[in-house]
Amino acid sequence: MITTNQHARVVLALVSLVLFTALYFSSRLSFSYDFESFFPDNDPALPFFKDYRKAFGHDNEFVLIALQNEKGIFKKDFLTKADSLSKQLKKLPFVEEVVSPSILKKTSLQGFASIQISLLHSQNEDLYKDDSAYIYKSPQWKNNFFSTDRKSICFYLKSKDGLSKEKSDTLAACIKRLVSNFNFNSFHLGGRIFATSVFLEKLQKQFTLFILISLLFVTLLLWLTFKNIQAVLLPISLIGISTVITFGIMGALDKPIDIMTAMIPTMIFVAGMSDVIHFYTKYNDEILAGNNQSNTLKLIFKEVAQPTLLTLVSTVVGFLSLCYSGIKPVRDFGMYTSIGIALAFVLTYTYLPAMLTILNFKFKSNKLKDKPTIDTASHKLFFWVIRKGKAIALITCLLMLVSVWGMFKIVPNQKLLDDLSDKEPVKQDFLFFEKHYGGVRPLEIDITIKDANKTIWNYELMKQLNGVDSFVTKTYQPGFMLSPVGLVKSINEAYDGDYILPKDTADYNRDMKLITNNKNKKEFKKLITTDGRRSHISAKIKDYGSQTVDKYNTLLINFVNQHTDTSAIKLTITGTTNLIDLNNNYLVTNTMQGLLTGILALALLTFIIHRSFKMVLVFLIPNVVPLLVMAGIMGIFHIPLKASTAIFFSIAFGIATDDTIHFISRFKLELKKSTSPLRAFKHTYAETGKPVFLTTLILLGGFISLVLSDFESIRLFGLLTCLTLLVALLAEIVLLPVLLMALFKKKKN
Repeated sequence: MITTNQHARVVLALVSLVLFTALYFSSRLSFSYDFESFFPDNDPALPFFKDYRKAFGHDNEFVLIALQNEKGIFKKDFLTKADSLSKQLKKLPFVEEVVSPSILKKTSLQGFASIQISLLHSQNEDLYKDDSAYIYKSPQWKNNFFSTDRKSICFYLKSKDGLSKEKSDTLAACIKRLVSNFNFNSFHLGGRIFATSVFLEKLQKQFTLFILISLLFVTLLLWLTFKNIQAVLLPISLIGISTVITFGIMGALDKPIDIMTAMIPTMIFVAGMSDVIHFYTKYNDEILAGNNQSNTLKLIFKEVAQPTLLTLVSTVVGFLSLCYSGIKPVRDFGMYTSIGIALAFVLTYTYLPAMLTILNFKFKSNKLKDKPTIDTASHKLFFWVIRKGKAIALITCLLMLVSVWGMFKIVPNQKLLDDLSDKEPVKQDFLFFEKHYGGVRPLEIDITIKDANKTIWNYELMKQLNGVDSFVTKTYQPGFMLSPVGLVKSINEAYDGDYILPKDTADYNRDMKLITNNKNKKEFKKLITTDGRRSHISAKIKDYGSQTVDKYNTLLINFVNQHTDTSAIKLTITGTTNLIDLNNNYLVTNTMQGLLTGILALALLTFIIHRSFKMVLVFLIPNVVPLLVMAGIMGIFHIPLKASTAIFFSIAFGIATDDTIHFISRFKLELKKSTSPLRAFKHTYAETGKPVFLTTLILLGGFISLVLSDFESIRLFGLLTCLTLLVALLAEIVLLPVLLMALFKKKKN
């Protein structure tokens, strides 16, 4: 315990040494939005996906470029410029292939080489009418390279696999600049490299915004409360040091800041400031009551340190429960936030007393004028609660019934670009491709031949795959679809003029000769392995949302099981977006498991401290009620359960328990001093009312900054947490006293 200037200087020297070391490592921090890091690393789907990607390349390294012409696409000047653009695009760095309408062939599948005539005769206006009639009656081209409204065409650009952030940004900038130079009526760009760039740019801006808003709000609140500049600067410096040391640890371990860890400063700010407020309030009251600084600090360590230690445990348990997640960024967020909050607690009882001792800090005596008003208000509220105990209990039960009803209406669902506003240009581009083309979301289905005596070219197996192709086309309504069936159909069209699978083996064997002669070409290898035992269906679909896609996937699996020989052929849904959906499902499940573990851990801790099962219930009920209310609100207002709204439950529970711990701890202290539980309650209200109210305001101020985020996931997290804190405050000052009185009314002092 710091009670002398010598002890205080030693503490400050140690803190300064750690701080400067942390500043050095913090300078190594970088920002990252690697969405693949959110893949579930403990699921067998991940190694399968990596093997699939090794065989057929990355499914998300592509760019769609839509060029609009309001007068229609069959205009010579427009098509000439488009053809010139496609040639320029091929020269850009990191571009592997460009497929444009001008190079498409009737017997090829989306750019595969062919000796047949061109699909589009861009330089011969006399053939435009015939070209248009053929293109828009063929399912092979419409909705892929040619829009449904006939006012735009689309390029498919394949970039090199595994591009770094820097290379992706370079390619995105080059594409934007090049397309802009051609002065089309308008153009739209879709692909990972554009979305990633926007996400990172916003992430960096909002990282600073969250800190500034939280800092401004807390500074204003501390000033209005204590009217002293030192009372403002000391807590803020404490939280700042905790945050810098936490980021220093991240920098030393080469952990970049991502969409999850960007919220760490806010988490440390609001959770760490809670301990500081309780410390400051007690310090203020004792100093104004005439107690000297040394005795005051000793009293704080005796009466405040224990409950704040328990609140630290409850909060850390909430964040550490995220370590149940199979997603590394979520685990990192839980771990590093726990470290930051623990650091804030340690500094509250080392750095803060040291600074107060050296500065010989005291509050002004005029704060005593506020005391009678606070006491009067708390006493009135307390007696109202006691008188209305039965009504409060009844209303709580009714509220729980409605909440449980609403909770069962919650639906898990997530879209790829949920985080971005519809007003964002990159989001508008993606929506354009959904409206006029198949979409941008990758759909990948692996095809593996299990029968050692057959290949994918077996006619009977190909007919089964034809059924699968038709089902995928009808159900998902994809665009840019590549499949072995499509390849055979395009070759059959060259011979018979019909884009269908040959109806007899003679025609099929005829088509196979062309495939056999070209199977070693690069374009064929991307679709089918040279041994003919593995292939895939690759397409782009609308971002229907994980709930709808899960339903479609289930229908597809059922169709495959009923209409294919599963002993000879195996179809597996895979790809980046499939893993993202799995990530959402796992995160929801793991978070709920973590929340249950956190509740059980705190229940056990409460039992160990109080040796009473009734006290466990008294502790848990006011903190579980807010979570049930939020679950009900989510269901009633159709807020989907996804990553951001799932992790909120564990974190909110850990933070919301803080005030319950302080209330019960103070009540036990007052019970030893008072002649009756009623008098103990009155004093508890007077002692804890102000810090509980202030800490709730602090927490709200911190989380309100998240509500202003451009990312929907962060915005929902902040909104739900703020609502939870308000409900938790009501439960603390209204429901908890009713429960405690019910427990202690028959007990003698």
